[in-house]
Amino acid sequence: MVRGDLAVFPFMPVMQMLLSSGRAGRLSVTHSRGGELWFDPGELVHARAGSLTGDAALQVMSTLDAGQFTFAPDVPPSERTLELRRDAALRRLIEESGAWEGLMRMFPDWNRPLRFTSRWSDGQPVTRPQYVALSLLPEGLPLRTMLDRLDQPPRQVLEVIRPFVAAGLVELG
Repeated sequence: MVRGDLAVFPFMPVMQMLLSSGRAGRLSVTHSRGGELWFDPGELVHARAGSLTGDAALQVMSTLDAGQFTFAPDVPPSERTLELRRDAALRRLIEESGAWEGLMRMFPDWNRPLRFTSRWSDGQPVTRPQYVALSLLPEGLPLRTMLDRLDQPPRQVLEVIRPFVAAGLVELG
């Protein structure tokens, strides 16, 4: 078993090490954006983050910049939601990480809820995807729970909400 802190050993080098090691097993990360990744030798085969699996879970985990990790060797996946060989997995993680940069500045703490500000008006025009995402705000759910509930990729949801935050109509509580 291998353990560490992603603040000391960053996520990308840990992933590179595990994918290059030829080991099978499960990487667990404790963090508000954490989850679990399963490896077969040289391949990423399953991801789970909250209720998200596969690409959506991998998308969330690519944002990790902190958290405690544990790699348990020879733990088989409960299902196979990914088929990413080493280079494809690393390329995907790099692409996702870059795509999240602006969103992580705007939504840094996923344990806090989003809420409407006093500037919000019920007459505010919204698209269908915006309505679906914004309809969960009155429940006061932490951002992570909200993203788990929606049946859309997390980055897509945050991109839909971003204009309202930028306009001061929605804020992180």
